[in-house]
Amino acid sequence: MVPMADVSESLSSPTIPTTGPPPGPSAPAPDPANTKLFSLGNRPPLTGIRAVGIAIVLVFHSNFKTLPGAWVALGVFFVLSGFLITAMLAGEQQRTGRISLSKFYSRRGVRLLPPLFMAVALLGLYALIVPVGNAANRLWGDAGSAIFYVSDYRSAFGHEPFLGFMAHCWSLAVEEQFYLIWAALFLVAVRYGNRRVAYALACLGIVICAVNRMRIVLEAAHWNSYVAGRVYYAFDTRADALFLGCLLGLIATGGHLDNWRPLAKRVLTVSAVAATAAMIWIILTVGLAARSLPLWWLPISEVACGVVIVYFVVKPEGLGSRMMGASLLVSIGNMSYTIYIIHWPIYVAISPYTVRWSYWATELVRLAIIFPLAAVSWYVMERPLMRWRRKVMDPTREVAASSPSTAPVPSEAHRRQASGQISPAVE
Repeated sequence: MVPMADVSESLSSPTIPTTGPPPGPSAPAPDPANTKLFSLGNRPPLTGIRAVGIAIVLVFHSNFKTLPGAWVALGVFFVLSGFLITAMLAGEQQRTGRISLSKFYSRRGVRLLPPLFMAVALLGLYALIVPVGNAANRLWGDAGSAIFYVSDYRSAFGHEPFLGFMAHCWSLAVEEQFYLIWAALFLVAVRYGNRRVAYALACLGIVICAVNRMRIVLEAAHWNSYVAGRVYYAFDTRADALFLGCLLGLIATGGHLDNWRPLAKRVLTVSAVAATAAMIWIILTVGLAARSLPLWWLPISEVACGVVIVYFVVKPEGLGSRMMGASLLVSIGNMSYTIYIIHWPIYVAISPYTVRWSYWATELVRLAIIFPLAAVSWYVMERPLMRWRRKVMDPTREVAASSPSTAPVPSEAHRRQASGQISPAVE
C-alpha cells in the first residue's frame, strides 16, 4: 500500500524587511534578526503533486501490476508532510515566540479525523447490507487499528488480514506517530536550545531510521515477505523520509530557500529534472519485492522528492511548478486525503472476488463512487471545518489580541487565507 495523508494548516508570516546579501546559495548565512520570515502562502504545486501521487496509487491498486514502483508516492507524501509540519511549527514560533502543542494536535484532529470517521461509518453501513467474511478482523480489526493509528505495526508484524478494508491506513499511522514525536521534540529544541538542536534532531532521525532499516535487512538470514513487510510498513524504518522533510522545513524557515541567484536556480532546475526522471524510472521498474528497495531505492526516491519540493519553493514561476499548479491537479489534490482513505475500502468491496465484471467496467464503477464521495466530503464537511478551525485555532490570534498596537499588518498571504484561497496542502 502507498500512503496519502494530508497536511492542511495555514502558515502565512508577516514580511520583515531584509538587509545585507541574499541568504540563498553563494551568500553568507542569514542573520535571524534581519531575516524575512518564510511564508508558504499559496503554493499550488505542493497541492498539485498530491493529485499525481493519488493517481499513481489508484492505478497500482487497480491490478497490482501497472506502475510497480507506485510506492514512490510514499516518499512524496512523507517528505512533503515533514516539510509542511516543520514549516508550520517554525512559523508559529517565529510569529508568536512559542508553540502550542494542544492547538497543533487539535488542528490535526479537526483535519484528519472527520474523513476517517466517515469512512468507518460507511463501512458499518456496508456491513449491514452485504455479508463480510471474517468481518471481526478484516473490517472491525482494521477500523480499530486505523482509528488508533497503529495499523503500521499491525501490518509490519504480519497481523494484517487478507483484503482488510482499512489496511492502507498503515501510512496514516506512520505520519500520526511522527506528528506526536516531532512536534514535542521541536518544542523542546526551540524552548531549551535553538534551531541548531532542531537541525541535529532531524539529521539524527534520518540516520537512525535508515541505519535501523538497513540493519534489519542485512542481518536477516533470508529475504522474505516477513522481512520485507517489517521494513516497509513500520514507523521506525520509514520515518527517515519524514525527518528529511523536517530538515527541508528548517532550511526553508531559516531563510536558505530565499533569493537564490540565477546560476543556482539553473542548477536546481537541472537537478529537479534529473530527480523527476529517476522517480519515473523507479515507478516503472522497481517493485515492492526487491531486496534493494529498502536499501537503495527508498532513500534515492526520498532525496529525489526533496529536490523537487525545493524546486517548487525556490522557483514557483518555473515550468514544472506551473504544470503541477494546474487548476485541475490542485482540485484533485484538495480531495486527495479523502480519496486515499475511501478508495481502498471501495476497491475491496468492488473487486474480482465480489463481482464478475471486466477490468474497465470495475474501474469505472469504483471511480464513479470514489470521486463524487470525496467531492461531497470536501465541500460539505472538510472545507467548512477548515474555515472554522482557522477562526478558533489560529495560533497568532492570542498574540494579536494581546498586543494590538504592535500586531503586524496582515500580509497578502493572510488576506488570501481569510478569503479561503490558501492551498489546502499548506493550510
